[in-house]
Amino acid sequence: MNSKKDTVKRLVIYLLIAFIPFWIILPVLNSVYGEPIYASEKAATVAYAVGVFGMLIPSIAHLVTRLVTKEGFKNSYLGLNFKGNVKYYIASVVVKLLEVLVFVVLAWQIFAGDLSLSEAFASDESVARICSYILTIFASIIVFFPAFGEEWGWRGYMMPKLTELMVKPAAIIVGGILWGLWHAPLTISGHNFGVDYDFFPWLGILLMCVFCIFMNAFLTLLTEKTKSIYPASFCHMVNNNCGGMIFITLFGSEAFIEKISAVNAITLMPCMMGTSVIVGIISFIFLSR
Repeated sequence: MNSKKDTVKRLVIYLLIAFIPFWIILPVLNSVYGEPIYASEKAATVAYAVGVFGMLIPSIAHLVTRLVTKEGFKNSYLGLNFKGNVKYYIASVVVKLLEVLVFVVLAWQIFAGDLSLSEAFASDESVARICSYILTIFASIIVFFPAFGEEWGWRGYMMPKLTELMVKPAAIIVGGILWGLWHAPLTISGHNFGVDYDFFPWLGILLMCVFCIFMNAFLTLLTEKTKSIYPASFCHMVNNNCGGMIFITLFGSEAFIEKISAVNAITLMPCMMGTSVIVGIISFIFLSR
């Protein structure tokens, strides 16, 4: 039986290993390129590589912490555990896709409401567009590994430790804030929201923390119900690779894409968060029980 002192020590070690790389690498790269790398065309390849490989850092932190503290790998959430849990695997993909659809409808109504349905969404070659999106979903398996990289760290290690130290509702909130703050160096570097918005980067960091709290609730629910990290990884995968902007790019008309492109990401965030908040609250209630 682990003592709370052991749990705190392991959590601190994990968080230090997970947080430090981005806080060192990204400021250095921003300085080298003379601007936030995610807002720089000349740093595009480097920025992409940092984003992809950076997602593996939480899993590396998980692995190193278990080895350094001699914790072992019991309860490491690596089993598939399909039996009785297929519905959670399905929900991990379907719920996120429904969130995407709601985002698209809200974005259309709020930012392109003067366009009719037929004007906003291209009807030509609709079958080809649907097939392209389905292929995008399946091609997301390439993004599964970076998504797993984050999930085995946050939901597979951080959240179980936090729930040992505090009541579950508090753990969800604290875990979401920590996850959001981990993204802070990325947000400062222009990831997620760009750099052209009021109160940059503080508003972006705040919104990322809020979004991560609600997302954390659903991902933690998937992980706890299945005792497996894979449903959360699939959900994270779909979130990153099949989002609303990809949907709009494939299905939106030229006029719709032009209107949405003129809106900065920070303004679109409430639309994106709408359904995520509802799903997060429902998950929060289930977890609280």
